[in-house]
Amino acid sequence: MERLLYISESRIDHLDANSFEAEVVIASRSRNVGLGLSGALLFTGTHFAQILEGPEASLDAMMHSLQADDRHENIIVIERSAIDIRRFADWQMAYYGPSQFVSRHVTRLLNSASPKEQQRASEWLTELAHEFGL
Repeated sequence: MERLLYISESRIDHLDANSFEAEVVIASRSRNVGLGLSGALLFTGTHFAQILEGPEASLDAMMHSLQADDRHENIIVIERSAIDIRRFADWQMAYYGPSQFVSRHVTRLLNSASPKEQQRASEWLTELAHEFGL
């Protein structure tokens, strides 16, 4: 079992952001159940930050799918590591819509100067996503 955090740039027009939730999030929840994935998706309006947990092969399949998805560009895997337990076990896909607060933290993560700073920012963003769901 692994946890993966990626950030990508959104190619979704800001006027289409509302339809994004209905179209993508509902489909993602269904697909994630089939792949044995759980996690949270944060959308800032300009970036996606997604935390996924599940089997290695399922994460590989999801990342391959995302590479072909024209709603994303410049996908960066921030962290991928083995886990013993899921942090988002009960969430097929939690979703949090555009937020300037989250945007600042995604930007901080992208601009982290050192691996240690990036690790702290990654942990903080994961914790933030988890707190949103409580």
